[in-house]
Amino acid sequence: MKTIKILMLVMLAASFTTVSAQKKVDPVGTWTYTADEAPYEYSTGDIVIEKDGKEYLVEIQLGEYYKIKGSSVTYEKNVLSFKVYIEGESVTIKATLEAEKFDGTASYSDGTIPVKGVKKK
Repeated sequence: MKTIKILMLVMLAASFTTVSAQKKVDPVGTWTYTADEAPYEYSTGDIVIEKDGKEYLVEIQLGEYYKIKGSSVTYEKNVLSFKVYIEGESVTIKATLEAEKFDGTASYSDGTIPVKGVKKK
């Protein structure tokens, strides 16, 4: 019985080590995104992330000239979250970042759509 308890403790400790060893992804850079269910003009673009001191700044770039600044930007445990206003509508973007890609959602008054992307630079 004592051996089983020790084995369970070792397994529990190993699982915590795996969780805590998750590597933090640096979000800074340009990420190309696709949102297949979004209106055509918003379905692809770039998300540019910069860091100013301890704060992150986000901007969505649609084509060469149309840029939308993000607000309420947070980045914790590889999850980036921010809001943008598109045609007067508040849209909350939430994405889980990996080294070179992300999966996430865009939520607005009509629901939630999937968003995915890859890091450009």
